[in-house]
Amino acid sequence: MNKKIHTRGRPKAFDETEALTAAMHYFWEHGYDNTSLDNLLVAMGIKKSSFYATFKSKEEVFSRCLALYREQNMQYMQNLKEKIGPKEAMLTLTKLTIKELEETGKVKGCLLINSSKECYNRYNNLSKQISLEFNFMQDMFEELIQNAKNKGEIKNPKDAKVIAGRYMNILNGLVVTIQAGAKQALIDDLIENLKEILE
Repeated sequence: MNKKIHTRGRPKAFDETEALTAAMHYFWEHGYDNTSLDNLLVAMGIKKSSFYATFKSKEEVFSRCLALYREQNMQYMQNLKEKIGPKEAMLTLTKLTIKELEETGKVKGCLLINSSKECYNRYNNLSKQISLEFNFMQDMFEELIQNAKNKGEIKNPKDAKVIAGRYMNILNGLVVTIQAGAKQALIDDLIENLKEILE
């Protein structure tokens, strides 16, 4: 449930979830180190007094953005699974990646992966959280794959956890390959690899 935050002496309220979502997208676009407090205040549309009364620090905002990213992705995948089934839900992520490339000319990638490159072993608390959030995501994909195996959508005899790990590695590899400006033939090959492990 969205919460309305009222700061002392300020009748104006702001929607905390909307503010965090705006911050999440700013971090996603610019990275943690390249995001200043002033950047966040503008992106979130709040005053400095409201910021400190609610979030305390940039690191706390980023921490909550990582959690929000995971929550939104898990809900999105759950909704997709209910509409088109677990296997198609996972293949849809590939289609969305390619669609983003076609529409914008670039791919932002996974916020968790991007953040791990920038923050891991540099910011202790964030490093721990990124690992935890990544494990949550892997568990989600493992559950989707097991569900697809139970429905007969995936025939791959390997354990669901193994398939989930390979799926995530190839999907992230696809994003990195696109970001590096690789030739279409290599991109197509990775897409085929993703389809094959979900056969």
